[in-house]
Amino acid sequence: MIKRYTIRRRIWITIWFTSVFSAVLFVLLTFYLYDRFYLQTQEDLLLNRGEKLINIYESEGLSGAFYDGMTYTNELTESKVFFIDFLKKNPAGLRFLTNADIEQLRNGETVVSSRTHPIEGTDILMTGFPIIENNRLVGTLILYLELGQISEPFRPLRLMIFFMIGLIVLNLVIFGRQIIDTIIRPLIDMKRASTVYAQGDFAYRIPIQSDDEIGELAETLNKMAESLGEVDEQRKEFLANVSHELRTPLSYIRGYTEMMQDKALDEKTRDQYYQIIERETERLQRLVNDLLDLAQLERDSYPMTKQPLVFSQVLEDVVYRMEPIAKAKGVSIITDFDPSQIVLGDNDRLEQVIGNLLDNALRYTPASKHIYLSTKTDGEQTICSIRDEGEGIPPEHLERLTKRFYRVDKSRTRKDGGTGLGLAITKHIIDRHDGTISFESVLGQGTTVLITLPLLPDEDDGFS
Repeated sequence: MIKRYTIRRRIWITIWFTSVFSAVLFVLLTFYLYDRFYLQTQEDLLLNRGEKLINIYESEGLSGAFYDGMTYTNELTESKVFFIDFLKKNPAGLRFLTNADIEQLRNGETVVSSRTHPIEGTDILMTGFPIIENNRLVGTLILYLELGQISEPFRPLRLMIFFMIGLIVLNLVIFGRQIIDTIIRPLIDMKRASTVYAQGDFAYRIPIQSDDEIGELAETLNKMAESLGEVDEQRKEFLANVSHELRTPLSYIRGYTEMMQDKALDEKTRDQYYQIIERETERLQRLVNDLLDLAQLERDSYPMTKQPLVFSQVLEDVVYRMEPIAKAKGVSIITDFDPSQIVLGDNDRLEQVIGNLLDNALRYTPASKHIYLSTKTDGEQTICSIRDEGEGIPPEHLERLTKRFYRVDKSRTRKDGGTGLGLAITKHIIDRHDGTISFESVLGQGTTVLITLPLLPDEDDGFS
């Protein structure tokens, strides 16, 4: 089983790894600077001093100037120098050299080495210069420097580096806690929110604690929750409305069917029951068909065959069919169309849209009033206006008219309200034609529906 590491633990592991890595890096850098720069500088200094003394020896031998130079080096510099005379028996200072050193000196090579002082036991940096006469090693000039003296100037730098390491580690720990507060806690809130949302409660909101990507993510999730809440409410309302709309005609059909089984029922009453059952069956059929159309439109599977259409002809065909109904009610339909407008659309679906809107206008327009149907060109689009002289719609209802099962007057649900899906279907069809639909209304004066559709350019209309 793979071990699970939380983000909090991963951040702390990263912080401590970075801290340890930084500390090791600074320590290595300290020793590198000590070994490669300062120690090398002191080594070069010893070699330079030794070479000057060797030059004096080569020019004057074991003269006063040579011994004065050694005295000067011992007294006025931090380095120590002495001469080992191999011509003497048991020469002093021989303990500073190993057999390997003596062999290297005999070959005329300078010895440079870090070792322990043979008497004092301290660490030293030593150089040995061979003095050769007639191919014979006759002496060695030894210069050495205690490493304690070398490292002494470097100690404040080390202390400063270790102080910086501690400061960096402290800052990393503090910064790590801030990361946890800034990132981990909002993520925990988001996890808690997702659990609540999964249970169907979309009222919970994530507290926004920062104005950065995490805050933007929390705000996005809050907006998503709000949208999901609205969708959930619409779903519940839709199911309640569908249940109600289906239950009512089914209850009528079942009730009147049971009453028709009464053998004592006279023919006139039986015919009335037949008519009620037929009317409720037609209503049920319209509701089911509208639900199927709406479901197909919402998932973009509604069959549409778009082609160039003379928009005025579509409108005239609908008006021709609705004219008898309007006359029977005493309502006049006044038209004003632009015959040059060509749109790309589905003829049947556009007729369905205009027919549904005209039907609504006729339903709410009293006798001796008028309905005005017109089109005009606005840039690269057509604006179709359907205006009635009915009672109007309160402003607070205009934005919700295209919602499923939404009705302005609940008392008209059965008699005048249709299925409550017509305007929802209309909006989806208009959307599928890249158009828009809007409503304007003044109480007591009437309602205007405005439809905009894109016009085809002249070279694409297919009629030239």
